Amino acid sequence: MANSKSNKMSWREINATKKALAERFPGDPFLPKLLKGVMRVARDKSNPIRGNLAASGLREIVGHVLHDLAPEQEVRRCVWFEQAKDTAGITRRQRANYIVHAGLPEAFVEDILSLDVREEVQPLLDAINELNRATHVQAETIIHKGRDVRKMIQNVLFGLVNLLEGAATARETMKHALAEVMHEAVFDNLISETIQELDELSTHTVVNGHAIDTIAVQLMNATTVCYVVTGEVEVELQYGSNSDVRNDIGFRRNDAYPYRAIITSCAAEPSEIHSNDVALTVDNRSFFE
Repeated sequence: MANSKSNKMSWREINATKKALAERFPGDPFLPKLLKGVMRVARDKSNPIRGNLAASGLREIVGHVLHDLAPEQEVRRCVWFEQAKDTAGITRRQRANYIVHAGLPEAFVEDILSLDVREEVQPLLDAINELNRATHVQAETIIHKGRDVRKMIQNVLFGLVNLLEGAATARETMKHALAEVMHEAVFDNLISETIQELDELSTHTVVNGHAIDTIAVQLMNATTVCYVVTGEVEVELQYGSNSDVRNDIGFRRNDAYPYRAIITSCAAEPSEIHSNDVALTVDNRSFFE
């Protein structure tokens, strides 16, 4: 991505950033229209206040993204939310913070995820401040020069993409930070619950261990974090009783089967994941092939 602070930003670079932003909202038919309108106004050299009019459109784009990804009722439900003293609503910063880390406590984000939230949200907030000045058209605030128009647009688009990348980083980092906790929770679930798909395979099935292959954050909102975990469970299958095995009329063998687990935890206490937070199924079809 191009440096948002450059005064030599090209329309090609801006279009690339615009495309990167639009691709993050494939099911949103309104955002492309806003982006198209802003670009059309911004490139109209015959319009003496093209930059100011583009600023109005950019404000709508920012508002659309923030309100879509950070609804007020969700932000208010977060454990970290505090009502700002100078407004009855919620602030842009609070919405941006929610987009990055949802309901995760700030201490967890900083200490465990080592994520500087301010670094992720500040470029956008700075760009919004510039828009606010540009939309109040006065003789000294007219924006018409191409380089100034391009810089303004790129700063806003960069700020939005940077915010979304920060959100993706937070979720990716969580997977690694909590992988061991999830591993233990899945193992506890495997040994404490009767897994029908394993129980039906032998007279007595023992879980020896498991390995996680993938972890995906499926949902993260004000109160809940939901993960999808896939892996392989290692088992010992025993046929016959222990005495049958000792007398060579029974036997044991080892095998392994893929599993899929849904893990749900509380956003306010993301490190607290236990066996009863795990809903697990095992694919035993290979046994019958």
